[in-house]
Amino acid sequence: MGWDEWLAVSPVIAAPLLLALGFAPERAAVLALLTQSAVPWGALAVGTVLNAELSGVPLRTIGVGSAWMTVPLYLLYAAVIAGLAGGWRSAWRHTPAILVVWAALSAVTWAVNAYVAVPLAGVMAGGVAAGAFVLYLRVVGQPAGLAVHETAAERDAAKVVAEAGAALPLWRCLAPYGVLVGFSLAVNLWPDVSHALSIPLVLRAPALQFELPLLTSPGFALLLASLAGMALFRLTGRQAWRCVCRTLVQVWPVAVSTAGFVAMSTVMQRAGMIDGVSHALAAWLGPGFVFVSPLLGGLGGFITGSNSAANAMFAPFQTTMAHALHQSPALYAVLQNVAASNLTMASPSRVALAASIAGLPGREGTLTRRMMALAVVVIGMVTGMATAGTAVARG
Repeated sequence: MGWDEWLAVSPVIAAPLLLALGFAPERAAVLALLTQSAVPWGALAVGTVLNAELSGVPLRTIGVGSAWMTVPLYLLYAAVIAGLAGGWRSAWRHTPAILVVWAALSAVTWAVNAYVAVPLAGVMAGGVAAGAFVLYLRVVGQPAGLAVHETAAERDAAKVVAEAGAALPLWRCLAPYGVLVGFSLAVNLWPDVSHALSIPLVLRAPALQFELPLLTSPGFALLLASLAGMALFRLTGRQAWRCVCRTLVQVWPVAVSTAGFVAMSTVMQRAGMIDGVSHALAAWLGPGFVFVSPLLGGLGGFITGSNSAANAMFAPFQTTMAHALHQSPALYAVLQNVAASNLTMASPSRVALAASIAGLPGREGTLTRRMMALAVVVIGMVTGMATAGTAVARG
């Protein structure tokens, strides 16, 4: 599921897959929402990149800081997912497997952010974690009760999926991901390739101090992967056109809302509104704002359902608050990034999407309550880590 989340479509893919594997609709919907546990690096880390641009904090600094802060959250999510998928007793029995996945996710996420490229952290961590889990099962053997199907219908559904998957070569399914990762690695690791591709097809708006090399942007890598998938699966022109239309329908609302939030944030910043509010809050809360910062970021993620939109709303404000309090802007940029991204899984828009796919009309409230219980724990953990980090910095 880590790869799906990296492409920012995990509920759309995960929910049908879980239903086909025989999970009950409500459980499938919740598990699909939990695949949003690596949102800071979803869609080639577009939200984190936007945070870096708006806050002025280097992208690698935010990426590494977010990776460190996500380490305990990965353990929480791994345990919760295992408990929901197979029962809490089963999760306890499979603690070694949970620790293997957690260690792989944490180590690779940090290493890729620190030494490779922030946008690639999600896909590489997800792929390595999946490989580590499979290797663990090969070495240790699959424990009893690892795959839980409570009814005969669930077992039959799992059998059908296994038989259907056997007819489709694995390499063909993974080839588009290979194109995506290979191109992204080439652009990020080889300066000559990056330089050659950054010259042609560059969108420039000098008045806005904006420049976008199209061939080195994450979107171009996704386009190449899509074209590879169309060729490998031999889509007809009509099928390809339907895919394009469905993509535009899905992307349009998110793109418009994100652009709106960026525009709103820019207007507030240029008008001096952010400075005025931040100085008033700094005088009122003082260092205690460190407790409010994760709540603010989480609120943005919950309202918008998008890390990009949430960062567009609050990243400049968080940075201004850091300067007003004479504290590290990097700390508040990381808090904003992690809190906002982790609360997107509980947002009404995401919950409605998961409920719709799982065939649970009218059950959005139930799903929201379950996700909000976890969200409260997550925000508490992020706040605790922020408090500890501030105390260490002062000491």
